[in-house]
Amino acid sequence: MIDDLSLKETIIIRDIQRDIDIIVASLLLTGQITLTRIYFGPGYFGVTVGGPLTGAKRLETKFNETEKNLSLDIIDILLALFLVKDLINVVGLFIASDATFSISISGPLFGRAKVVPIFKHLKNNETTLKNIVKDGYFIHNKLLRELKNTK
Repeated sequence: MIDDLSLKETIIIRDIQRDIDIIVASLLLTGQITLTRIYFGPGYFGVTVGGPLTGAKRLETKFNETEKNLSLDIIDILLALFLVKDLINVVGLFIASDATFSISISGPLFGRAKVVPIFKHLKNNETTLKNIVKDGYFIHNKLLRELKNTK
């Protein structure tokens, strides 16, 4: 049984997730970000979106053909609509080594289970990650300082 505090925290997290979905939808509709990649997982697929706002170039057709660029715009509009209708959601970020990032989108419409926040699970994941890092990884402080000073 979930206690009242955990339920409230879960609702807050879900509200934040919905806000992020709506913000990404508005960025898609205003052309500030666009489809950048399609990726596949076991039994599902997802897309990433990005653009100048995320440090990447806006995806355009090779010869800047109007009708093909229009098809990208239609895909962006559909993604925005699916986000607003809660059929798909932002599921994460992809951070590239060149300091660009893209926003990963997937969900039940694309065959992926809906990401449902449960505060207790988030806290357990955080604790597990801290234990893995603490027990499995060691970086000597002096080495870390030296690496930070290297240009």
